[in-house]
Amino acid sequence: MKYRNEIVITLIITILVLFLRWMNILQLENNLGKPLIMMCLIIICSFISILFQNNIDKNHNNDNLNYKNIDILKYICAILIIILHLRPFQNFSDELDLAFNNIITRICVPMFFLITGYFVAKKEKDNPNYIKNYIKKTIPLYLVWSAIYIPVIVGYALLNISTINSYLSSITIPLYFLIPLIIVIIPIALIIALIYTGVYYHLWYFPALICSLIVLSKWKKKFNIKILLAISFVLLLFGATETYYGVLPFNMQRLLSFYYNIFFTTRNFLFFGLFYVVLGYFMGSKKDLYSKYCFEKLVICIFFLIFEAVILHDMHRLNSNILLSCVPLTYYLFISTIYFSNNLKMSFQFRDLSKYYYFIHPMIIFIISIMFKNIINYPYLSILIVLIITHIISIIIIKLKKKNKKLII
Repeated sequence: MKYRNEIVITLIITILVLFLRWMNILQLENNLGKPLIMMCLIIICSFISILFQNNIDKNHNNDNLNYKNIDILKYICAILIIILHLRPFQNFSDELDLAFNNIITRICVPMFFLITGYFVAKKEKDNPNYIKNYIKKTIPLYLVWSAIYIPVIVGYALLNISTINSYLSSITIPLYFLIPLIIVIIPIALIIALIYTGVYYHLWYFPALICSLIVLSKWKKKFNIKILLAISFVLLLFGATETYYGVLPFNMQRLLSFYYNIFFTTRNFLFFGLFYVVLGYFMGSKKDLYSKYCFEKLVICIFFLIFEAVILHDMHRLNSNILLSCVPLTYYLFISTIYFSNNLKMSFQFRDLSKYYYFIHPMIIFIISIMFKNIINYPYLSILIVLIITHIISIIIIKLKKKNKKLII
């Protein structure tokens, strides 16, 4: 059939629009549920989807991979993570907070893991020791930024000194025993933080990435990577229990509480990072990554992500770090991204900027929150200020790195 692809795409979009109507997202009250509006949505979305899919198919047929799109995607993800950590809409708009906190931004960290795994597989073909070298390069960088954030931790502690004092005063241990105990505990806590959670909330990503790569490098020497992919997916399902905690049976909740009372979260290498790194590595080791109707599959996954987030929004959750619809979404987003045309000639340093955006922004958020305590009432302004300052400092660091390539930062 000559127009088979176009018919299939239009049918998919029609089903999705009808699904939104059934979910009452497209309502008669807001005029989006009217038949004429829905028909226009179907026509416009189908037309755009056909254009995108044809573009992807053409690049695949020509074996044209656009890896610079990945740098742009990482840059966008870095900005979204800044918005996530700002949480600017929490007291401003429940709908916007849901959209940014529990939907859009949930794909960002999985994408970072997946992208790293993919390019590790690609570069390992030319350099068998690439994973080892990558880990050796990442550890000093991670330690330097951990040291940089120690003053921020001290500042945060000073701001909450009254709470800390009240907690210490409630402890019945004698002072002459408590002080040596604290001296002993602090280094142990620092080591645990470096290995498990990171010394500051965003730095958990690096021990998770490093440990995932270590497991991956050891495993692939003796066993099939597909087996590790299956095992890591089962571990991811366990990790997702913190998101789906409210829908689990009571006996399972009690059992899981033993884990969460000790480890607090499943946002770590074993139950989060490992799967996406292995998935990326598996994708990078494939000869042909293309998937038919990948853009339409991506659109369907986006709808499932929205559906999942909306359903879970009012349920009891320990956190929302892991949404299962992100698994196929990140897969098809990556494929659609690398096969989509990009003829723009830009000197913008997307890759370096995304890295330093991630490193720097929590410090900027902390400083801004001290200097402008009421800025939480102006969400768009807070986003703008943090982004501008983060960008300026990132540019300065990039220029310093160009002057001194030995600089570890």
